[in-house]
Amino acid sequence: MAESVSESLYDDVDLNDDVPEVTEPLPEAKKAQKPQNSQIFKVKIAEFEKRGGFFDVHFVYRVETEVEGVAGYTRKRYDTWRRFTEFMDLHEKIVAKYRQKGVIIPQPPEKKMSVMAKAMTATHTSQDPEILQRARHLERFLNRLIQHPRIQSDCDLRDFLTIEAALPASTMKPDISLGMLKALNGFKDVIDKITIPMEETDQWFDKANSSWEELDENLKKLHGEAVGLVQHRKEMAVNGEMLAKSLSSLAASEDSTTLSLALTSLTDTYEQSAGIWSRQAEEHNAKFAEAVEEYLWLLESIRDVVGERIHVWQQWKKAQKTLEELRSKLSTVDDLKLKELNREIQETNDAKERLQKEFDEMSKAIKVEIERFEEGREEDMKHILVDFIQNMIQSHGQIANLWDQFAPYAQKIIT
Repeated sequence: MAESVSESLYDDVDLNDDVPEVTEPLPEAKKAQKPQNSQIFKVKIAEFEKRGGFFDVHFVYRVETEVEGVAGYTRKRYDTWRRFTEFMDLHEKIVAKYRQKGVIIPQPPEKKMSVMAKAMTATHTSQDPEILQRARHLERFLNRLIQHPRIQSDCDLRDFLTIEAALPASTMKPDISLGMLKALNGFKDVIDKITIPMEETDQWFDKANSSWEELDENLKKLHGEAVGLVQHRKEMAVNGEMLAKSLSSLAASEDSTTLSLALTSLTDTYEQSAGIWSRQAEEHNAKFAEAVEEYLWLLESIRDVVGERIHVWQQWKKAQKTLEELRSKLSTVDDLKLKELNREIQETNDAKERLQKEFDEMSKAIKVEIERFEEGREEDMKHILVDFIQNMIQSHGQIANLWDQFAPYAQKIIT
């Protein structure tokens, strides 16, 4: 039986329960809305469930797609079930096809042993924070893919979203984890940079690289503070509940009716406040901390595609050096070897020109991608901050309302 989560994994917290609305939406929220066009493409993970036997237990996620006006999609709605490994396979396929073309490819969440352990041992996981977080990250990953103009009509992505049956396993999937693969590739890049250091001639990339590093540093600080804020809200909720229990016990043993009623009201105030702080922690985690973390992953994707550009440059320079070495032998070889040498020179020259063209095209493509990234980042950050501010205003308004309700009881004690 499916373990249903909320209709949207971003909207699983309702901060309006039993409390009147305290504020109108901020003007910035209306400005941040993108203009409508004829194309509709939305993906959400509506629920997940546990499947398989003990030795193959795993989670599968129900992917709901709403699409209209996109090439290759013949229906307006699709509903498929996908396991985590299929998300990883899709990412591998997209990387293999588009990274070498200079496309910034979003990253899915990494595989975690803790989630696998919960799949094997836990019986009720529909509200497990870690599994819900993974589902939200997977939803963000898919929405990033469908929003990209060069990827949204990709055949592998289309199959993932539309074919109801299980997809064949990727033949290029490595036998090592994504994290280990990144570490090995990073080590290889370091070695290549030492042996063939790139001579950057485009000042745009020098300037952009400094900007990315500064953004990465600032976002890491922001993410750390956001995670700390979430933890603080959780602790406030726990402490609020504990205080409410203590106040309740005290109210039950109090002889003074006036004081007992005041303590009972104060108990109710802290119980409801704890609920607000708990929901606020969930909201801040889902819409603030995770959203900032996603941008740290996108910056990692930028480094990946820029690293691919460096790799192409290194291959180009290797071919150029090899060509010079081959040409230097023209005056030293005999007639019997000259034909073979000329053939090698021609092949190496063709490879050099191909790599030079690939490098130039990739450089142009990356600039277009970065421009698109910056435009989207500005819009996303506006949404993130507006949501955060609205949530803070709403939550503080709810808390203030609770204390207003308690005020008459406090006044009776004072008078």
